[in-house]
Amino acid sequence: MGARLYLPKKWTGEDDSVYETNREREKYAHLSEEAGIPEEVSYQPKYEIAVDLIDQAMTAGPEHACVVGDTGFGKYPAFRKKLRARSEPYVLEVETSKFVVVPEETTVLEPGSTSGRGRPRKHPAYPEETDAETPEQIAARLEKQGGWRRVTWNEGTKGGLSGEFYRTPVRVVKDRSNRWLADETGWLLLKRPSGEEGEGELKAWICWGLDKASLEELVSWGQLRWTVERFHQDIKQELGADKYQGRTWRGFHHHLSAVMLAHAFVAERRLEEGQDREDLASFAEVVRQIVRESAVQRLMENHGFDRPKAREVAVDMLREYSDW
Repeated sequence: MGARLYLPKKWTGEDDSVYETNREREKYAHLSEEAGIPEEVSYQPKYEIAVDLIDQAMTAGPEHACVVGDTGFGKYPAFRKKLRARSEPYVLEVETSKFVVVPEETTVLEPGSTSGRGRPRKHPAYPEETDAETPEQIAARLEKQGGWRRVTWNEGTKGGLSGEFYRTPVRVVKDRSNRWLADETGWLLLKRPSGEEGEGELKAWICWGLDKASLEELVSWGQLRWTVERFHQDIKQELGADKYQGRTWRGFHHHLSAVMLAHAFVAERRLEEGQDREDLASFAEVVRQIVRESAVQRLMENHGFDRPKAREVAVDMLREYSDW
């Protein structure tokens, strides 16, 4: 696991154009100094921070299938290009109304002189007769033609988690108005809107470096975003990740490091206990078990209570804070 604080440009002082006045610039310079932000820290878009964290993780050499991310990362061609430069396969969600593709087998018009009187072509392009489409347009066509497949990617508390999906090999369009093509190819994965499942909007992912993957594998990786969201929810609701009230760079990162260590401890404990039961206890339930047991041990050691009495008192003490 890794994390880093995102700093807006005003906090790094590199671009004078972001300040309305010199006084505002001085204000942020003072705040940055007070917070102890290291001088070497410069502005980075979120996707560049993500690339740094991926590089950091790769030094440990963990086994993995691909990098996954939502539209906040998938919408940036520069992010995807950096991953390709590292030969990192990815399944990244993209914007359904803005991401444009053509079929992968589309003829590529290479840069160079054209057959007409126009200027030489500077970028790879696709022919005029080829229709470039967004995921929304492809999905609309599928509603008439068919082609969706139901895939179950996991088991939930109410049964299998499933949806209707479609994939097709594509080449990404760099500039639709000029018919310029990017050098990016892969699977375009679509998830059909389904009000019955509570997800009433079309979803789309671009999948690179995974040519031999099955539809089921692509779907399982695309749906991993849920586990990331669950992680953030757990560390906020159960471990106080969002409760830090300090104002220093180092303090924030110390706090987050402690939260991540606590999360790893709870997750390991949860898996250990789940080996002897059919249903896995929730993260919140395991946190309560750990806190309750710590209180019981303290009451036994410091006040001489036997375990039944210590447990009774611990539960009574903790009840006012939550449903223990």
